[in-house]
Amino acid sequence: MIILFLFFQVDSLSLSQAIDCALAGSPVYNESRASLSLVRIQFYKSLSNLLPTITTRARYTKSTFQGFDTDSYTGSINLTVPIFDIDVIGSIILSKEQLSSSEINYKTEIARLILNLKTAYYKLVNTREFLKASEITIKHARENLKLIKTKYSIGSASRLEKLQAEVFYLRALENKANAITRRVNAREELKSLLGVEHNIYATDSLVMPDRIDLPDLDSILTIIDRVNLDIQSAHKLAGIARTGLVLSYLAFLPKVSFFYGYNTTADSLIFDFQYYRDNHTTDYGINISPPLFEIKTIIFNWLTAKKEYHIKQFTERRVELETKKALRTSYYTLKGAIDKLHYARRAFEAANEAATIAREQFRLGAVSLLDLLQSEEELYDAKLSFNTALENYYLQKANFSYLAGEFVLKKE
Repeated sequence: MIILFLFFQVDSLSLSQAIDCALAGSPVYNESRASLSLVRIQFYKSLSNLLPTITTRARYTKSTFQGFDTDSYTGSINLTVPIFDIDVIGSIILSKEQLSSSEINYKTEIARLILNLKTAYYKLVNTREFLKASEITIKHARENLKLIKTKYSIGSASRLEKLQAEVFYLRALENKANAITRRVNAREELKSLLGVEHNIYATDSLVMPDRIDLPDLDSILTIIDRVNLDIQSAHKLAGIARTGLVLSYLAFLPKVSFFYGYNTTADSLIFDFQYYRDNHTTDYGINISPPLFEIKTIIFNWLTAKKEYHIKQFTERRVELETKKALRTSYYTLKGAIDKLHYARRAFEAANEAATIAREQFRLGAVSLLDLLQSEEELYDAKLSFNTALENYYLQKANFSYLAGEFVLKKE
């Protein structure tokens, strides 16, 4: 399906197909994946600092002393292996933790992409229902207007009734225009998320669920620290800051490395490897570099790391409180959306029955045109309210699933 979408530009998509396509070609997804790969490269780069460092040097020197010129050629190869270097060790540890943090951010971006995609898709589906309801209302309004014009021409209907029928018909056209505008906005948002230029047509429908069961809120709150991606990201950033603080303490320790050097000197440029093997010097040993002249920098780095850790602790706590607040709000908003959905469905069923009765009674002359138009308008409003409540239920469910993380997603 993804291949067909990319190469043949299939316009009609279900929600699951739209998610698959977004995870294949969405700019948001590709950007997140490239960012994660970049951080992974930085981690591998830090690991490469453990490998021996080899430096080579070739030098030609011409000296003049009391009118005599002397030429010398010097070459050297030096190898250095870090034994204990807090800069190298610290960069590896921090890069590893940053990679872990980036993986969480990557999951967060994907979860937000899916949430935004569901939101746009549900709105696009609902605009289709709005257009259907508008078309039905326009059809009834056109029939009523035609009937009233006929009655008006023979004198059995007043001008007021004719004007009321025209107003109802124009209002139905206005509602259709509003529904078209909403469809354009939802479709453009969906196109942007999928990274396509052609229009997308939703094939799924928002159906009334047979049964709605919500998980226990307290059970989610007890594990929210482990399943919510925003909290996980805040925990990881605080952990990185804590690691940075520990490394700032260790920066006071000396750096230890092993070195090995191969040096040779000649009076002329000789291409004889045996000569260089016979006339060379080697040196090796342990190099210890205490940071005596870097104390000021190390102290300020320690103070900065300490303050950054405190800031990340406050941020971590703030994110926890805000996320739990958002989860509680989303939970009770979802419960309210479920109640409104049931009420809206019963109101729509009642309005539909009332409109059917009003049409029959109007044909029999038992009710006035005003009563008929009022029942038609109430039916349209009830239909819109039901569709809006159904859309809001799906939107709130998607938002709650995002906040609750894997706990709800696995159940779904």
